[in-house]
Amino acid sequence: MSFSEYDVNRRTRKGNFLSQIGQLIDWKTIERKIAQHYAPESDAAGRPAYSGLLLFKMLLVGIWNDGLSDESVEDMANSNLHVMRFLGLSLEDDVPDHSVLSRFRTRLTAAGAWDGLLAQINAQIQVHNITVKQGCHVDASITHSARKPKSKPIYEVVSDREERDDEADAGAAMRVIDVVQPGVDTEARWIKKAGQALFGYKQHTMVDSDGLVMAVITTAANCHDSKPLLSLLGKVDIQAGTWIHADKAYCSQKHRDALKALGLKTAFKIKR
Repeated sequence: MSFSEYDVNRRTRKGNFLSQIGQLIDWKTIERKIAQHYAPESDAAGRPAYSGLLLFKMLLVGIWNDGLSDESVEDMANSNLHVMRFLGLSLEDDVPDHSVLSRFRTRLTAAGAWDGLLAQINAQIQVHNITVKQGCHVDASITHSARKPKSKPIYEVVSDREERDDEADAGAAMRVIDVVQPGVDTEARWIKKAGQALFGYKQHTMVDSDGLVMAVITTAANCHDSKPLLSLLGKVDIQAGTWIHADKAYCSQKHRDALKALGLKTAFKIKR
């Protein structure tokens, strides 16, 4: 153990959430599953690529912290000692940047591996009776694509949270238009959020009361937050009477009727 690693261990609490989860999960099983879809290779300079398990853990950190952006996850891995320890990094180690995380997520999504990996994580956690299902929280976050167009096609940009899925013109406003520029990520899309045009994907996540991931769906960025809600609910077994917490973007009559039919309670609030 190096002096820096010893210092990291000394300055982190053993009861921290990430520390507890890190010890409970059989990461070897998860690593073998990732290896079926991701084989790290050395770069042009001969340096080894980042392991799939490291990248997957970084994505989990983002999800468990209210859907952080890839840039924020990169920052946490560089500055937060609890995160650093969870990832198995020392102070001397290089941290993958946000573009590496984006490409890794895209590969897992294309391979349909996300759900299986999260199911394994949740199954192992539930063995220890950690998951609390008193309520579920649903939200969406933007992840950037590293291969964006050089120009912004204005007709393709839509404002986030502007349309609801039960409004007649919502489908037209969110239509998917092929990106034809060479080298561009053809699955990603533009969206305008807080006045800024962003190109990439949207990650729709459902977590339990403790912030543990129950289901994830990835769409193009111009998909409205509310559209995958019922699909997220269909991925998990939620007991009748459970509260579903979400912001006003999810508040539509269609969703109210569907949740009522499932015996679920709703709590829609304004997102700050």
